[in-house]
Amino acid sequence: MELDDLKQALDRLDKRLESQAASTACRFRRETGDRLRDSLRPLSRAQTWTIIMGVVTAFIGVAAWHGARHSLGGLFASGVILHVYGVAAILFGALIKALIGRIDASGPVVVIQKRLAGLRKVHVLAGVVVGLSWCLMWVPATIALFGLLFGIDISAQAPALWLWLAAGGAAAMLATWLAYRWARASGRTGIARAFENAFTGEHLRRAQAELDEIAQFERD
Repeated sequence: MELDDLKQALDRLDKRLESQAASTACRFRRETGDRLRDSLRPLSRAQTWTIIMGVVTAFIGVAAWHGARHSLGGLFASGVILHVYGVAAILFGALIKALIGRIDASGPVVVIQKRLAGLRKVHVLAGVVVGLSWCLMWVPATIALFGLLFGIDISAQAPALWLWLAAGGAAAMLATWLAYRWARASGRTGIARAFENAFTGEHLRRAQAELDEIAQFERD
């Protein structure tokens, strides 16, 4: 074989290998991108239920405070609290769905990382406001439901008891939040990450794992 023929054969082999590598990289990126979208899809559906829950809660709250607007007692206050909570749940659910919609799995890894980090922060905050707050929210919810179903303001029967229950729930919520802030400020990343994982859930962790796999592949 002539030297020129050998060079041409090697060039064709190099091009074939480059084409095969590019095809493999493209297929890998497409498959991992699909898995990333699949990881976020259940989270988006969960926010739909959060919005529905927020609408129902806000409706109960409005009905409770509107029916007790002349007394301005515990039932009225409970209705207002539920109303505000329901609106907050709707806003957080809509915001998280919007942030998920902005994540383009086929885009640059750096952009995806930034948007996923932003989504994670909002989801952690939502976990505190909408999730952790149920340490306290069950008290006004119970008072409001009793008022709507039976026409009784049970907080008026034993106001001190309900205040203590509300204070206990608020203290538990505050203690959890302070423990998380302490863990972050003191550099105890393992504890802080455990708190964040409890709020972010499995789907965001899985999405982050898929993104890490894409980033590792592109580095290699």
